[in-house]
Amino acid sequence: MSRDRIVGAALVIIDEEGVEALSMRRIAARLGVQAMSLYNHVRSKDDILDGVTEFITTDMRMPRRVTGGWEEGIRDIAYGFRRASLRHPQACELVLMRQLSTPTALAPVDTMIAMMLDHGFDEEIAVHVLRLFISFQVGTLLQEVRSASGSGREGRGTDERLATRTAYFAGSGFPAVAKVAPILAVNDHEAEFAFGVELLISALRGLAPVAQD
Repeated sequence: MSRDRIVGAALVIIDEEGVEALSMRRIAARLGVQAMSLYNHVRSKDDILDGVTEFITTDMRMPRRVTGGWEEGIRDIAYGFRRASLRHPQACELVLMRQLSTPTALAPVDTMIAMMLDHGFDEEIAVHVLRLFISFQVGTLLQEVRSASGSGREGRGTDERLATRTAYFAGSGFPAVAKVAPILAVNDHEAEFAFGVELLISALRGLAPVAQD
Protein backbone atom coordinates (compact mmCIF):
# COMPACT_ATOMS: atom_id res chain seq x y z
CA MET A 1 0.00 0.00 0.00
CA SER A 2 1.22 3.50 -0.83
CA ARG A 3 -0.10 6.97 -1.62
CA ASP A 4 0.53 6.36 -5.33
CA ARG A 5 -1.56 3.15 -5.30
CA ILE A 6 -4.38 4.96 -3.51
CA VAL A 7 -4.30 7.85 -5.99
CA GLY A 8 -4.22 5.37 -8.88
CA ALA A 9 -7.30 3.57 -7.54
CA ALA A 10 -9.07 6.90 -7.09
CA LEU A 11 -8.30 7.88 -10.68
CA VAL A 12 -9.73 4.59 -11.98
CA ILE A 13 -12.97 5.20 -10.06
CA ILE A 14 -13.18 8.78 -11.37
CA ASP A 15 -12.49 7.64 -14.95
CA GLU A 16 -15.22 5.00 -14.73
CA GLU A 17 -17.90 6.76 -12.70
CA GLY A 18 -17.00 10.41 -12.16
CA VAL A 19 -15.70 12.43 -9.22
CA GLU A 20 -19.03 12.25 -7.39
CA ALA A 21 -18.64 8.46 -7.03
CA LEU A 22 -15.33 8.77 -5.19
CA SER A 23 -15.22 7.94 -1.48
CA MET A 24 -12.70 6.51 0.94
CA ARG A 25 -14.87 3.38 1.22
CA ARG A 26 -14.93 2.90 -2.58
CA ILE A 27 -11.17 3.33 -2.84
CA ALA A 28 -10.56 0.86 -0.01
CA ALA A 29 -12.90 -1.70 -1.59
CA ARG A 30 -11.05 -1.49 -4.89
CA LEU A 31 -7.74 -2.03 -3.11
CA GLY A 32 -9.13 -4.81 -0.92
CA VAL A 33 -8.39 -3.09 2.39
CA GLN A 34 -10.27 -1.38 5.20
CA ALA A 35 -11.05 2.31 4.68
CA MET A 36 -9.26 3.32 7.89
CA SER A 37 -6.01 1.80 6.64
CA LEU A 38 -5.87 4.43 3.88
CA TYR A 39 -5.18 7.10 6.49
CA ASN A 40 -1.77 5.57 7.11
CA HIS A 41 -0.77 6.91 3.69
CA VAL A 42 -3.06 9.90 2.93
CA ARG A 43 -4.47 12.63 5.15
CA SER A 44 -7.96 12.86 3.67
CA LYS A 45 -10.06 12.61 0.54
CA ASP A 46 -8.85 16.11 -0.38
CA ASP A 47 -5.29 14.84 -0.18
CA ILE A 48 -6.22 12.10 -2.65
CA LEU A 49 -7.85 14.63 -4.99
CA ASP A 50 -4.65 16.69 -4.81
CA GLY A 51 -2.79 13.54 -5.81
CA VAL A 52 -5.07 13.01 -8.82
CA THR A 53 -4.50 16.61 -9.87
CA GLU A 54 -0.74 16.16 -9.49
CA PHE A 55 -0.81 12.99 -11.59
CA ILE A 56 -2.60 14.66 -14.49
CA THR A 57 -0.50 17.83 -14.42
CA THR A 58 2.64 15.66 -14.34
CA ASP A 59 1.22 13.76 -17.31
CA MET A 60 1.40 17.03 -19.26
CA ARG A 61 5.20 16.49 -19.30
CA MET A 62 5.89 20.21 -19.29
CA PRO A 63 9.56 21.24 -19.17
CA ARG A 64 10.60 23.56 -16.35
CA ARG A 65 11.72 26.06 -18.99
CA VAL A 66 10.40 26.40 -22.53
CA THR A 67 13.02 26.75 -25.25
CA GLY A 68 12.37 28.56 -28.51
CA GLY A 69 9.92 31.38 -29.15
CA TRP A 70 7.02 32.32 -26.88
CA GLU A 71 4.41 31.67 -29.58
CA GLU A 72 5.43 28.05 -29.99
CA GLY A 73 5.74 27.81 -26.21
CA ILE A 74 2.10 28.79 -25.75
CA ARG A 75 1.03 26.22 -28.34
CA ASP A 76 3.08 23.49 -26.65
CA ILE A 77 1.64 24.26 -23.22
CA ALA A 78 -1.92 24.60 -24.50
CA TYR A 79 -1.96 21.32 -26.41
CA GLY A 80 -0.03 19.48 -23.70
CA PHE A 81 -2.64 20.55 -21.16
CA ARG A 82 -5.46 19.53 -23.47
CA ARG A 83 -4.02 16.09 -24.23
CA ALA A 84 -3.35 15.33 -20.56
CA SER A 85 -6.84 16.44 -19.54
CA LEU A 86 -8.63 14.44 -22.23
CA ARG A 87 -6.74 11.26 -21.39
CA HIS A 88 -8.85 11.30 -18.21
CA PRO A 89 -11.98 13.22 -19.23
CA GLN A 90 -13.92 12.44 -16.06
CA ALA A 91 -11.08 13.88 -13.97
CA CYS A 92 -10.61 16.83 -16.31
CA GLU A 93 -13.12 19.05 -14.51
CA LEU A 94 -11.50 18.27 -11.16
CA VAL A 95 -8.09 19.38 -12.42
CA LEU A 96 -9.39 22.48 -14.18
CA MET A 97 -11.49 23.75 -11.29
CA ARG A 98 -9.41 22.65 -8.30
CA GLN A 99 -7.14 25.16 -6.57
CA LEU A 100 -3.54 24.44 -7.53
CA SER A 101 -2.13 24.05 -4.05
CA THR A 102 0.80 21.65 -4.47
CA PRO A 103 4.29 22.18 -5.94
CA THR A 104 3.64 19.59 -8.66
CA ALA A 105 0.38 21.21 -9.74
CA LEU A 106 2.01 24.66 -9.75
CA ALA A 107 4.83 23.55 -12.06
CA PRO A 108 2.92 24.27 -15.32
CA VAL A 109 1.98 27.70 -13.93
CA ASP A 110 5.65 28.44 -13.27
CA THR A 111 6.55 27.24 -16.77
CA MET A 112 4.02 29.58 -18.36
CA ILE A 113 5.02 32.66 -16.36
CA ALA A 114 8.75 31.99 -16.76
CA MET A 115 8.34 31.71 -20.52
CA MET A 116 6.60 35.09 -20.69
CA LEU A 117 9.18 36.78 -18.46
CA ASP A 118 12.10 35.19 -20.33
CA HIS A 119 10.81 36.78 -23.54
CA GLY A 120 10.59 40.24 -21.99
CA PHE A 121 6.88 40.51 -21.19
CA ASP A 122 5.94 42.73 -18.28
CA GLU A 123 5.22 40.89 -15.00
CA GLU A 124 1.62 42.11 -14.82
CA ILE A 125 1.04 41.16 -18.46
CA ALA A 126 2.47 37.70 -17.75
CA VAL A 127 -0.02 37.15 -14.91
CA HIS A 128 -2.93 38.52 -16.98
CA VAL A 129 -2.00 36.14 -19.82
CA LEU A 130 -1.79 33.21 -17.41
CA ARG A 131 -5.29 33.89 -16.04
CA LEU A 132 -6.75 34.42 -19.50
CA PHE A 133 -5.08 31.23 -20.67
CA ILE A 134 -6.52 29.24 -17.74
CA SER A 135 -10.01 30.67 -18.30
CA PHE A 136 -9.85 29.71 -21.96
CA GLN A 137 -8.64 26.20 -21.14
CA VAL A 138 -11.33 25.68 -18.50
CA GLY A 139 -14.14 26.90 -20.77
CA THR A 140 -13.22 24.96 -23.89
CA LEU A 141 -12.22 21.73 -22.18
CA LEU A 142 -15.25 21.59 -19.89
CA GLN A 143 -17.51 22.16 -22.88
CA GLU A 144 -15.79 19.34 -24.74
CA VAL A 145 -15.88 16.93 -21.80
CA ARG A 146 -19.52 17.66 -21.05
CA SER A 147 -20.68 17.41 -24.65
CA ALA A 148 -22.61 14.39 -25.82
CA SER A 149 -19.77 13.08 -27.97
CA GLY A 150 -16.83 14.24 -25.87
CA SER A 151 -14.51 13.26 -28.70
CA GLY A 152 -13.85 16.04 -31.15
CA ARG A 153 -16.44 16.77 -33.80
CA GLU A 154 -20.03 16.55 -32.59
CA GLY A 155 -22.34 14.94 -35.08
CA ARG A 156 -19.67 12.80 -36.73
CA GLY A 157 -21.47 9.53 -37.51
CA THR A 158 -24.79 10.94 -36.31
CA ASP A 159 -26.21 12.49 -39.47
CA GLU A 160 -29.77 12.44 -38.17
CA ARG A 161 -28.94 14.47 -35.07
CA LEU A 162 -26.89 16.91 -37.14
CA ALA A 163 -29.76 17.37 -39.60
CA THR A 164 -32.19 17.96 -36.72
CA ARG A 165 -29.98 20.61 -35.18
CA THR A 166 -29.42 22.31 -38.54
CA ALA A 167 -33.16 22.39 -39.19
CA TYR A 168 -33.79 23.79 -35.71
CA PHE A 169 -31.38 26.69 -36.23
CA ALA A 170 -32.57 27.29 -39.80
CA GLY A 171 -36.19 27.53 -38.65
CA SER A 172 -35.50 29.48 -35.47
CA GLY A 173 -36.91 32.73 -36.83
CA PHE A 174 -33.62 34.54 -36.15
CA PRO A 175 -32.09 35.60 -39.51
CA ALA A 176 -28.45 35.55 -38.45
CA VAL A 177 -28.82 32.18 -36.74
CA ALA A 178 -30.59 30.73 -39.78
CA LYS A 179 -27.86 32.02 -42.11
CA VAL A 180 -25.12 30.12 -40.31
CA ALA A 181 -27.26 27.11 -39.33
CA PRO A 182 -25.11 24.42 -41.03
CA ILE A 183 -21.97 25.78 -39.33
CA LEU A 184 -23.61 26.40 -35.96
CA ALA A 185 -25.01 22.86 -35.85
CA VAL A 186 -21.50 21.34 -35.82
CA ASN A 187 -19.11 21.89 -32.93
CA ASP A 188 -15.62 20.72 -33.80
CA HIS A 189 -13.93 21.01 -30.42
CA GLU A 190 -10.41 20.55 -31.72
CA ALA A 191 -10.89 23.26 -34.37
CA GLU A 192 -12.46 25.63 -31.84
CA PHE A 193 -9.55 25.06 -29.47
CA ALA A 194 -7.01 25.75 -32.21
CA PHE A 195 -8.87 28.91 -33.24
CA GLY A 196 -8.82 30.20 -29.66
CA VAL A 197 -5.12 29.46 -29.15
CA GLU A 198 -4.17 31.26 -32.36
CA LEU A 199 -6.42 34.20 -31.51
CA LEU A 200 -4.74 34.52 -28.11
CA ILE A 201 -1.29 34.42 -29.70
CA SER A 202 -2.32 37.00 -32.31
CA ALA A 203 -3.55 39.38 -29.61
CA LEU A 204 -0.34 38.95 -27.61
CA ARG A 205 1.81 39.98 -30.53
CA GLY A 206 0.64 43.55 -29.94
CA LEU A 207 1.91 43.35 -26.33
CA ALA A 208 5.20 41.61 -27.07
CA PRO A 209 8.36 43.61 -26.36
CA VAL A 210 9.96 45.20 -29.40
CA ALA A 211 13.21 43.46 -30.29
CA GLN A 212 16.23 45.73 -29.88
CA ASP A 213 18.78 45.96 -32.67
